[in-house]
Amino acid sequence: MTVINPLAREISAKVVFYGPGLSGKTTTLKHIYSTVKPQRRGELVTLATEGDRTIFFDFLPLQVKQVRGMGVRFQLYTVPGQVFYAATRRLVLQGADGVVFVADSQPGAAQGNRESLADLYRNLESEGIDKDEFPITFQYNKRDLSGARPVEELSQDLNPGEAPEFPTSATHGTGVTETLKSISKQVIRKLWVRLPKKAERPAAAELTEGIEAEVASFAREATASGQFLLTDEMPSEAPRRPEHALSFASLWEGGDAAAVAAVEEHIRRGEPGQALRLAVQTMVELLEALPGTGDQASPMAKAALLGLDGREFLRFCRIAGLHPSSITERDALFGLYLLVSARHKAERV
Repeated sequence: MTVINPLAREISAKVVFYGPGLSGKTTTLKHIYSTVKPQRRGELVTLATEGDRTIFFDFLPLQVKQVRGMGVRFQLYTVPGQVFYAATRRLVLQGADGVVFVADSQPGAAQGNRESLADLYRNLESEGIDKDEFPITFQYNKRDLSGARPVEELSQDLNPGEAPEFPTSATHGTGVTETLKSISKQVIRKLWVRLPKKAERPAAAELTEGIEAEVASFAREATASGQFLLTDEMPSEAPRRPEHALSFASLWEGGDAAAVAAVEEHIRRGEPGQALRLAVQTMVELLEALPGTGDQASPMAKAALLGLDGREFLRFCRIAGLHPSSITERDALFGLYLLVSARHKAERV
């Protein structure tokens, strides 16, 4: 599922590399990771399973067309190929915006390729996704090995719909970049069509409406599943605190105090996802209200004007893009810390 990060003005899109075991998915992602500049990529995370691995990382391409005024950050995942990891594959595939199917070009892998592709289509169908409309690119890997099946034969066997396809050698990096560019273009084209078109209104209003729509969509899904309970609006008054309890909200009055106190209350209740969501919402409102910055100034520029530490603000932006279920109490406390710091600095602007 696409995630909007309002502070970094980014849309996070998820791409999954799918295919049979040992087809080259992990090698492909590791090659991509090695070619991306360190300052534009996240940490490479490996989840080891018996005989296979699931790895993922995210990165921000140097050159990618913006979608409705926002950049696109890609989260790249692989799935374990062995048949007994079916549940893990379904889990990793959830919320994907596009798929690269990595096929093994060796003759002995033909049946495994077909079974893995059929498994992919079943999982897409279970998610209510039309495979004919879903962004997919085929990667015919291990072209450097002798006896590899002809590309035409692989295409006829796996890709009758004539989706984009590329012969590759993940070990040497041949064709990997072209494959990534192909799926990236498909995903961006899909996002462009799906997101609301820009209307004649201030950029800040457009951003706010996009945030509200994303939050509302997540709230419907989360409450329906019973996994989360999200508040509909920020309380007008600060929540009651135990007598003598320390609170940063004591530094302010009115709405400013209420916002900070509400974040603290969510943390006390063990609701870090809701706490950070509220901290992000309040930070966006604070930055947009800064005088003399203009609607077009980036959040980073406004944060710098405010005197916030650039590295800390970048960390805040990264955390803001996480799925609520992944947010820890430590993340929420950091969000509270930076919000209090920003609120305090804003008083001097």
